[in-house]
Amino acid sequence: MTPKELFDVVSMFLQMGLHIVVTFIELFMGVSVALFIIDGIKAKSEHRKRKVGFIVMFIITIILAVLQVLLAIYVCIVLVGASMGIPAPFTFFP
Repeated sequence: MTPKELFDVVSMFLQMGLHIVVTFIELFMGVSVALFIIDGIKAKSEHRKRKVGFIVMFIITIILAVLQVLLAIYVCIVLVGASMGIPAPFTFFP
């Protein structure tokens, strides 16, 4: 097996793994928001506090959303820098 063939095989598996992870994260975020809302409605009608597990899931979802926004901002900075001819990110100030 040549190095190029090995690279192609490994990169294919890494892409599949990345798709699985991203899909899991998106499903987790959607389910946790839905469960947080449903538990909030039930807690209000039953005059009790929200369940801690759903609160923790919602906080993790908010953290993941913030990380996605920060990553998007970073990618935009890199693309703008590349379009201006700056070779690497964060080299705007010499």
